[in-house]
Amino acid sequence: MDNRRTTIVINKKFQYQYSLLIVALAVLLVNGFIIVRMLFPGDEPLDLSTPTSIALALVELVLIATIWYGSLKASHRIAGPVFVFAREVGRLGAGDLNATISLREKDMFQTEAQQMNDSFAALRNRMKTVKDLSAQLQSAQAAGTDIAPLVEKLAAEMALFTCEDKR
Repeated sequence: MDNRRTTIVINKKFQYQYSLLIVALAVLLVNGFIIVRMLFPGDEPLDLSTPTSIALALVELVLIATIWYGSLKASHRIAGPVFVFAREVGRLGAGDLNATISLREKDMFQTEAQQMNDSFAALRNRMKTVKDLSAQLQSAQAAGTDIAPLVEKLAAEMALFTCEDKR
């Protein structure tokens, strides 16, 4: 399975807000530095002639574009795993117990993905036990043998599930 994402923006709202915040902070810091240099020139005053101002504006635009792209890439390592979590939990909710979370090496939430995969495996094992008990019950019933012990095992296994709606 190819585990590469083809687009850098996965969750527009989150990633654009994150990037905008980072860019705003960078602009604030750069302009704050310029203002401080203008108010407190020290030994070398800041020359704000037209060519210097244009060069400074161009450097700031390049800085903003670079920071914007970098923050989108950084937020991609968060938004991507959240997208994968939602997709795989949706598969699980639809009854596909083969759902697994596979993240890229540099993605965030590696530990959480492993915990979720362990939980998915535990659920698969429990469901396998329930299916096996169900098959045994059907066989025992068809053979006319006592099914009470199997019903007790099934009830005990089902008691491990909680299904209360807490909405």
